[in-house]
Amino acid sequence: MPNLPLDGVRVLDFAHMMQGPWAAEMLADLGADVIKVEVVGTGERGRQSGTTFLNGVSAQFLAMNRNKRSLAVDLKTPAGLHVAEALIGTADVLIQNFRPGVMERLGLGWEQARDLNPSLVYCTASGYGADVPDPRKPGQDLLAQARTGALWLTGTAGAAPTPAGPFVADVHAATMLALGATAALLERARTGRGRLVEVDLVGAMLHQTVQEVVSTVNSGEPPRRPSVPGSAYLEAPYGVHATADGFVAISLTTMEALAAGLDAPELLERFPSKEAATTGRDELNALVGRLVATRPAREVLDALDAAGVWCAPVNDHREMTTDPYVRWDRRRLEVKHPVAGTVELVGNPITLDGEQLPARRPAPLLGEHTAELLSELGLDTAALLADGVVEVPR
Repeated sequence: MPNLPLDGVRVLDFAHMMQGPWAAEMLADLGADVIKVEVVGTGERGRQSGTTFLNGVSAQFLAMNRNKRSLAVDLKTPAGLHVAEALIGTADVLIQNFRPGVMERLGLGWEQARDLNPSLVYCTASGYGADVPDPRKPGQDLLAQARTGALWLTGTAGAAPTPAGPFVADVHAATMLALGATAALLERARTGRGRLVEVDLVGAMLHQTVQEVVSTVNSGEPPRRPSVPGSAYLEAPYGVHATADGFVAISLTTMEALAAGLDAPELLERFPSKEAATTGRDELNALVGRLVATRPAREVLDALDAAGVWCAPVNDHREMTTDPYVRWDRRRLEVKHPVAGTVELVGNPITLDGEQLPARRPAPLLGEHTAELLSELGLDTAALLADGVVEVPR
């Protein structure tokens, strides 16, 4: 796709794992030239992360680093720092998610980078943000879910709180970081001024649970988890219910529709209003559970759908690919990686003029573009290689 919105924007990705790299990938998908600045020898930590490896390549790394170029450089050497400073002079955006103080010790913190490039948009992702007892305390997705109350909300009454399946704090924090970066670029087009953009996991997790937090802190009433996996803030039968051969998700419905779909007029008699379905939530969930437990999921879904009940199958990631309402064929991207082989990736959900954003290149090998980038900066690749300051693929 020619003329992507961020064509001509250069982003330096100093980040690792998920929050920072995924924010950078979103900008890369939109056309930015994203340069992944990595450690000589090992690369960023995401290359070793996860439990799925394709010919030795981390699937997690492949998922979050397409459309980038890799520069492997030793930032702890004067020559390596000079390379980074030269890059900063050419950049529009810098993204980093090291613990507080790391970039400053390297000589690449916000104040130092701004001296090199006053128009730079400098993006920092962290676990807890500023003004906490110890900002260096490790911040991670599960810990952010736990501290903000989001983890406590998830699960059923009497059972242990259940973490969300995906890394929801990282996901939302990455999205907000990319949004902050693009907003700062828009402002810079008017003013010429750079910005410091900061997003932390705790703030992103609170932002993602805005309805639940506002309800609790204003009412003073803590939520009561339901008897089936669902929502602490909605009436029954909202949630997931077991059938004879799987699970179904039932969302919003009237009691008339639910009673018709399950052929159970007694439900309407017992729970004639939303208030009754809320106060009697556990009883209603138990009744619905008994009505669907011996029936195949497909039969239950067809009956509920015909009655106008909002419902869906609970797919695993294999079943998802054949669900006609997911349309995996329109969501996927396919790239050829020199080591991992042909890889399917999740496409960016943004479309432009009806077209999917392309995968212009797979996740890079460590240092794959080192020589190319040094040449663009007018630096001596051979000398830096000989001194061990930079690395190219073996």
